[in-house]
Amino acid sequence: MGRAKAFDVDDALNDAMDVFWSNGYKATSLGDLTGAMQISKSSLYETFGSKHDLFLSTIDYYIRTVTSQISGAVHINAPAMKIIRALFTRAVQRMTEPNSRRGCFLNNCAVEVSIRDSEAAERVAHGLEIMEEAFYSLVIRGQRDGTITATLNARTMARFLVSSLNGILVMGKAQTDTEKLYDVVDITLEALT
Repeated sequence: MGRAKAFDVDDALNDAMDVFWSNGYKATSLGDLTGAMQISKSSLYETFGSKHDLFLSTIDYYIRTVTSQISGAVHINAPAMKIIRALFTRAVQRMTEPNSRRGCFLNNCAVEVSIRDSEAAERVAHGLEIMEEAFYSLVIRGQRDGTITATLNARTMARFLVSSLNGILVMGKAQTDTEKLYDVVDITLEALT
């Protein structure tokens, strides 16, 4: 029987994700990772494999812990439009909080590495698909209750919502004017009615 780990794997993944999220994949060194995770290089290799393997694990961790919050919103007992507005409002709030202007980890991964890294690209696409499915369910619900126009294709609108939400997270990295971000929220929601 192997020895028990002297650290919590999820805590270590969270710490590694924060480093990759702040620095990007290429600019992150093993020393940055082991320092943030408070583990040795041998523990990193034994538990997670290479730097690349760890990076892929952090994308999976982000999907499991952050992206899943969007899919969890589908189960809230509230009108679909109210939930969609809340998700968009939260994105704007995140981008205006101190030290939160890093955007979305999936977006950052898509921009930095997905073109050259098919494994990362697959994971990023999976995370975006989870978001799309959540929005699809919400659009269908809104069409059933009459708050979202039934003339729109629900799948297309779900993709539009994913794109708009991620666009806000990208804009927010450089844009400190919350009014401009809320303009995007308003026009996005208006497109649903």
